[in-house]
Parts: sequence; structure tokens; C-alpha cells
Amino acid sequence: MQLWGELLDDFYSRSWRFLQVDNNTDLGDADGAELAPPAMLQLLRVDILVPVLCYSVFWYTLNGIVDANFWTNMPEGIKRKRLVNVTTSLIHSSVSGFYFLIFLLRFPSLMFAAPMNYYGYLDTHILMVTIGYFIYDAIDLLINDKLSIQTGVLLFHHIAAVLFISIALASHKFVLFAYWALLMEVSSVFLHLRSIFHFSKMSTNPRYSEVTKLVLIGNLVCFIAFRFSVQAWMVIWAIVNRHNMHTFYLVMAIVAMSAFFLINMSLFLRILYSDGFMGSTKVSRKQLDALLEDNEYTALDQEGADDIEELKKDPEIA
Repeated sequence: MQLWGELLDDFYSRSWRFLQVDNNTDLGDADGAELAPPAMLQLLRVDILVPVLCYSVFWYTLNGIVDANFWTNMPEGIKRKRLVNVTTSLIHSSVSGFYFLIFLLRFPSLMFAAPMNYYGYLDTHILMVTIGYFIYDAIDLLINDKLSIQTGVLLFHHIAAVLFISIALASHKFVLFAYWALLMEVSSVFLHLRSIFHFSKMSTNPRYSEVTKLVLIGNLVCFIAFRFSVQAWMVIWAIVNRHNMHTFYLVMAIVAMSAFFLINMSLFLRILYSDGFMGSTKVSRKQLDALLEDNEYTALDQEGADDIEELKKDPEIA
């Protein structure tokens, strides 16, 4: 039996392409799990359930630390709550997004050639960290946000993301496919920076004008690269590998990517409109608000009309 290091050395010696059939069953559990629906009860195993719960508590604790130490010069209210929440989200996106990006740059052959079959327990912990974050953020939404279309979209996003990632944990397959999906967190870094700049009014401060421009441009570039492009590659990869997996996984890949594409497209249109990239448009703000992932000035309704009018002049997206 070959040692793990020898298996990897043998794998790295092979040629690979950007789109290919993943037959690398020697890089994970060669039990044929990809040919049957996932046994989701595996998620109740101690080595999965306990870490996920611990990571959820970690994000709650970190949010409390951010609340106690950041944005303390701002009065209590919706704006400060949003800033604290988005700062916590920025930390998650920075840690997870750049982890996945570095993994892609460091191990491109694994990411392109073995997104289905590669498995390592330690490699799943970053997925559990992300599940913990989504659980924390979903509960925070339910507790602190009014029920609305925008809140519903975010909750749907979080539930769908947790389900999608959980399939990799339960099946011991598709770990790197989940890595591909979570490369979207690189884009989220710029989305969260953009929101922080708007909420804190740094975007209107001349001292930060150049940085603001870089954030807005970086946001669009990363949105296209790490959301639309990655999603397109994932769908094409799933179709190429359709004969090597159970129909459940193919359907999940296509349905999940289609749903996330609709969410991302609506958010992208709102960003283009809000940041002035669309120029004149016949689309009304009300129609765009219906597409918004998180309608900020609606949430600020509790703070009074002055805040709403101010925010309408400078529309924001979290």
C-alpha cells in the first residue's frame, strides 16, 4: 500500500487540464460514495458536529469582541450594528477566501483534477469554520433583523450554502468542489469593505477617495472572476463528470449554482446601479430594491427619515 506522500508525488507527476474527468479515487476514500446519495446522518458524527458547534460559538464570541472594541465612537443604532456585523463578516471572508485562493495557487492540479475524489479530514475544517459562520449569521439575522424579502434571500443563501458544504462532509467527496464554491469569499472581502466604507462615511471622505475607487473597481473585478467565472467552471465541470457521479450530485451542482447565479446577478446589477456604472437606466429603484441582498435604507427606517434620505443619496449594499 502506497503512503500518502507517495500517492501525492505520483499524482503531481501526472499531467492535468483545466477540465477533465476526476478518476483520482486513490486521493480519498475509494468506497464509491460518489455513486450514491450522501448519508446526511454522518453529519451527526462527533468529529463533525462538535467542531461545527465550536466554530459557531467562536463566531459569536468574535462578534462580541468586535462589538466591544470597534466602532465605539458611533452611537448605538442600526448603523453601528451593521458595521459590527459586516466587520465580523469581513474577518470571515478574509480568512476563508484567501485560504481557498492560496490553496488554488499552491495546489492547482488538485483543484482542477481532483475536486471530487480528494479528501483529507484536516482539509474539511475550513469548511466547518464556514458552516459555523453561516449558522452564527443566520441566527443573528433572525434575532436582529426584521423579516423581509432581503432577509429571506440571505437566509436562503446561508441555508443553501450550509447544505451544499455539508454534502462534502457527509460523503467524504467533493471537498475541493466546495473549495471552488467558497472562492466567492474573495469577492465578499471587497463587498464587505465597500459596505464598511459606506456605513462609516469613509467613502465620502476625500482622504480615502483613491482607496474607495480601488475598492469599487476591485469589487467588480473579483465579482466577475470569483463568482460568475467560478460558477461557470463548476457547472461545466459537473457536466463533464456526470457519468462518474450519482445524479443527485449533478442536480445539486446545477440547481445550487443556478440559484447562486440569480442571487449574484441581482446583487451585481444593484452594485452597478448604486456605484454609477449603469449610467441612465429605466429600471426603477423599487425594482432594484426587490433584487437587493440587503436593503440598507429600509433597515434604517427605524432611525428616522433623515437617515433614509441621506442613504438614498448614497445607496449601499452589504
